[in-house]
Amino acid sequence: MRTLDRLYIGGKTRMAQFINGLKRDESGVSSIVATVLLILIVVLLTAIFWDNLQKWFEDIWKRILGESI
Repeated sequence: MRTLDRLYIGGKTRMAQFINGLKRDESGVSSIVATVLLILIVVLLTAIFWDNLQKWFEDIWKRILGESI
């Protein structure tokens, strides 16, 4: 039983130290923020120019299928 207790306490301590280290580490935060901002910009631009993009895609699709424009 003592061995199990020591293993449990050791594992719990290591996990707590690992989580505290993750909370203090801010090295990846700026890349995540930059990625989220880029995705937001792409979604907003798509929403703004949706009508133009839709017409453009329809024209391209008609050309691919060989339909007359």
